[in-house]
Amino acid sequence: MAESTGRSTAHAGMFPDLRRDVAFPIVGVGLLFGAFIAVGLLYQSFFSGAAERLVTVAMIDAIIVLGIQIYVGNTGVLSFGHIGFGAIAGYTFAVFAIAPAEKVKRIPDAPLGLTDVDMGSWGAVGVAIAVTVVVAFFVGIGLARSGAESGAVAATVITLALLFVTHEVARHWPELTGGERAGLSFRIGGKLDTRVPIFLALAGSLVLARLFAQSRRGRLAKAGREDDLAARAMGVNPMVQQMIALLISVVVVSVGASLRVYETGSILPENFFFNYTLLTLAMLIVGGRNSVTGALFGVAVMTVGRELARRLGQDGFEVFGLGLDSAPLDWIFRENLQTVFFGTAMLGFMIWRPKGLLSDWEFDEWLHRRFTRAQSAPAVPKTAMGSHQEARLEVSDVSVVFGGFQALSQSGFEVSSGEVVGIIGPNGAGKTTMLNVITGLVPATSGQVRLNGTDLIGTPSHEVARAGLVRTFQNLRLFGSLTVRENVEVTRLVAIAEHDDRSTPETDVLVAAAGLWDHRDRRASELDYGNSRRLELARAAAARPLFLLLDEPTSGMSDTESLAMVGQVQTMAALVSAGVVVIDHDLDFIIGICDRIYCLDRGSVIASGTPEGIQADPSVQAAYLGSSAS
Repeated sequence: MAESTGRSTAHAGMFPDLRRDVAFPIVGVGLLFGAFIAVGLLYQSFFSGAAERLVTVAMIDAIIVLGIQIYVGNTGVLSFGHIGFGAIAGYTFAVFAIAPAEKVKRIPDAPLGLTDVDMGSWGAVGVAIAVTVVVAFFVGIGLARSGAESGAVAATVITLALLFVTHEVARHWPELTGGERAGLSFRIGGKLDTRVPIFLALAGSLVLARLFAQSRRGRLAKAGREDDLAARAMGVNPMVQQMIALLISVVVVSVGASLRVYETGSILPENFFFNYTLLTLAMLIVGGRNSVTGALFGVAVMTVGRELARRLGQDGFEVFGLGLDSAPLDWIFRENLQTVFFGTAMLGFMIWRPKGLLSDWEFDEWLHRRFTRAQSAPAVPKTAMGSHQEARLEVSDVSVVFGGFQALSQSGFEVSSGEVVGIIGPNGAGKTTMLNVITGLVPATSGQVRLNGTDLIGTPSHEVARAGLVRTFQNLRLFGSLTVRENVEVTRLVAIAEHDDRSTPETDVLVAAAGLWDHRDRRASELDYGNSRRLELARAAAARPLFLLLDEPTSGMSDTESLAMVGQVQTMAALVSAGVVVIDHDLDFIIGICDRIYCLDRGSVIASGTPEGIQADPSVQAAYLGSSAS
């Protein structure tokens, strides 16, 4: 068997696979960095005047856009506030870096004796990072309390509010910021006079952005981005990943903002406000917000486009002797054409290509596919991997009331390791509500859910999953933009970190066991329905649970597919030594797989027993099969 890319995932380190997640990304971003700089220097060689500064500004823009991408791209939360963080960093840098002799002229009454502080440029960068990260931490707490998730409006509004607050503070606190007219500025000749720090910062930002995306934390953040509820059900706490992504992104933005102020030699409130926010977000969106390669490409495209529009719109510009600023073209090629280009680019991409030019395509992933040998499917063990753990799940006297509706009434069941227990009942009987209570998605009005004697009622859903209860969903909830292998790997990363005492099958073994080996590098969103169901089961098994909780795994399947799912569930459960609780309407499936069955009707358990006994029970026939009880 060829070497598997999952070979090093047996360790709970930061990177699941060092070759795929570290070596190739570093090589890839090195080549991207070289290409970006080479194109800039080539442009400088052909155009004089402001060309050098254009390239310098583009590099600084790239640093800031990469910082935004670390947060927006990995969490899915659209942030308008990162330029606000940049303003905090920029002003902090200026206050600590500008010589006291200059500050006396601008801010003689600065609080805390800051007028006399002189830390030097690079010490000031460190202070700017520290101050901005502290602010970001408290903003991150606010985002977490708002329930921030991909597409959440509240989180976006919070970041937008931060942008306006920082702008207003900068305008109306002249004792510290110099106000909106004077601002802060370095002495003549005191600004940045070399581009080496910018080169280093850009290279470091590229490496950091890609390594974070490939790290365990980055992968968990992307799972939350794709489906917050499903991620929690697999043991991922998206709030933690969002906070980490936010703090890392703010570090990068702080460095970029400090360099922007240092290179310009001054700072005004308008330098870090709405125009620059829209520009950096446009660069990110045009290239592809979910891709580091796309972010860098977006900076290049927007910089080139805006510069070309500026040149086309300037007075006296000619093409083949034709003046573009004269009739009949003067209504198009006129001053501020770059603003028109900017607005058109944002509008066009949001409508026709919202995922950007490159979507989530990464150069180093393409290199990895090109230079990695084809793999054969790994052997699937016939027996469970690791030691068998005895476990018992006891659900007793659970009641749930929604408003005035009694969804569950004093209901419960029991299941032990190695058992497969089914829950059946007509629509509206409370089956899925029972599973939602067990997994922490719905609060119980009363009752207990005990796993090995520990009551889990009131426990957050991600903690329930880590305790050993992992579920699938009635309606498919896969991480659509992630590949089949990545869907399984994300859950396995949680299992490795949380369960040192449980041996977890390799990612590739689980993919092969699910019959998805030939689809392992396809996006989950591209799978047909049957394969999607198998992937959801494999992803749940990757958590190495004590019990698999399956919500209608054969929903929408044909009779043949349902029978095949019996073997699939048995294989996966045996592979990880998990008990199974399964809800389904398909009686042939339930009878063919279950050791015991509970029947629910109107929120209460009306019968329990063996499959044969349940089939013959008059109350089940009346409630579930539509027959009259004798």
